[in-house]
Amino acid sequence: MSEEHLNVNSLGSKGLLYQKMVEEIQDYAIIIMDDKVFIQNWNRGAQKIKLYSEEEILGKHFSIFYLAEDLENDLPGKLMKEARDTGRAAQEGWRKRKDGSHFWGSITITALHDEDDNVIGFSKVTRDLTDKKIADDKLRLSEQRYHQMIAEVQDYAIILLDAGGIIENWNVGAEKIKGYRSEEVIGKSFEIFYTEEDKAIGLPQRLLKLARDTGRAALEGWRLRKDGTKFWGSVTITALHGKEGNVIGFSKVTRDLTQQKIAEEKLANYTAELEIQNSELEQFAYVASHDLQEPLRKIQTFAELIKDNYDDKAFAEKYFKKLDQSAKRMAELVRSLLNYSRLAKDKDDSSALGEVNLDALVTETKEDFELLIEEKKAVIRSGALPVITGNRIQLGQLFSNLISNALKFSKTTPVIEINCTIVKKDQIADAPKTLADQDYYQLTFSDNGIGFEEQYSKTIFSLFQRLHGKQDYAGTGIGLALCKKIAENHHGFISATSELGKGATFFVYLPVSARV
Repeated sequence: MSEEHLNVNSLGSKGLLYQKMVEEIQDYAIIIMDDKVFIQNWNRGAQKIKLYSEEEILGKHFSIFYLAEDLENDLPGKLMKEARDTGRAAQEGWRKRKDGSHFWGSITITALHDEDDNVIGFSKVTRDLTDKKIADDKLRLSEQRYHQMIAEVQDYAIILLDAGGIIENWNVGAEKIKGYRSEEVIGKSFEIFYTEEDKAIGLPQRLLKLARDTGRAALEGWRLRKDGTKFWGSVTITALHGKEGNVIGFSKVTRDLTQQKIAEEKLANYTAELEIQNSELEQFAYVASHDLQEPLRKIQTFAELIKDNYDDKAFAEKYFKKLDQSAKRMAELVRSLLNYSRLAKDKDDSSALGEVNLDALVTETKEDFELLIEEKKAVIRSGALPVITGNRIQLGQLFSNLISNALKFSKTTPVIEINCTIVKKDQIADAPKTLADQDYYQLTFSDNGIGFEEQYSKTIFSLFQRLHGKQDYAGTGIGLALCKKIAENHHGFISATSELGKGATFFVYLPVSARV
């Protein structure tokens, strides 16, 4: 190629000014190359960016600025071919300076043509965008980390919705909490997480409207997982706005607070139970005061009589016996009251739980009442009884009280039958509403004793309720109340049926998976 084609000095004064402008630009490296892409011209910007002086670089091939991996891929040749074929080639990438350091260059190669449209050379304009590249990479990395953080958060379901509530994005927390994989749920309405009751009242769309109108909507409630189970979700929906302030979508953050909800409900149940216990305590104190004060009054009276007649030995011995009987009676009442009150304290003692063989309890109870059984020539028969999980001491008290009553309230030879079957909740007569819907062991304790009138079948389980006089049958009136409390502690139920003079049958219902 002749020098006149590239020597801008031949262009006159305007050409000289143009040459000076190009040579003295410092923010851009402007290079002129011949048609073989050897460097013919070099400005100050090229020296500043690439660090070569004009003397060092003129006549060198422009591929000197490219990295080894770019040379292996023949990137320079591909760019020159594109510029030759189309008139222009543009690209950004890492380039090499004279000292071996790298910079991020934005380059544009333009083909130069003669009057016959033949390529006679190329111009190459390079801008150093290293600072911008580093800033962009940092921003991109920050955005990637942010999106990755959102994607991998597991304690919160973070979902992106479009303006109509259609799911566009889904993180790991959403999959963990709601059970759907992203490919199963993206493109669907967020209403799939709401119960039929909530959808019937338009709750999902009402929440979107509230978020659209006010910027934010928050609510707690039961939501649905993929498998149909429910969880208690705390939901916050935030409106996302475009540059013009219009709503372009929503973010929806959900936290699973099921365990907290259960704990709150337990606390509410405990509070309600405490109120019931306080009510029982008032009744307990009112009724107990009468039964406890009766032996106490006798003790005081007998003590005064003995004091006034201390010299009368026969009189004193007579009333010392009565004093002893009243003291024993009061001790028995106090012991029974303590047993009853202890049940409330032991109710939640998980350390007292274990496997309880009910057959073994029958055997132990027979041994406890061995003398009474021999005295009355009683017969106690039992079928095969199960092993359950429960509080052994409490269940022992239940068996002891029911068998003791059957032995005590009889005028003929006692015959006691103990059997067990499995029943459904709906087979249990007068079952309380709180009883869970499951299978129950029905333990029956039948006797041939004196029985009671059917009208008392419920009141006999109240504290201090006695149907027979103390002079005829011993007792404190607490035994069946204990049985009721023990059955309830095991999430069960106790009932009775009887006919006066024809014996009684007590039914104890304990869950097949009985636990306190």
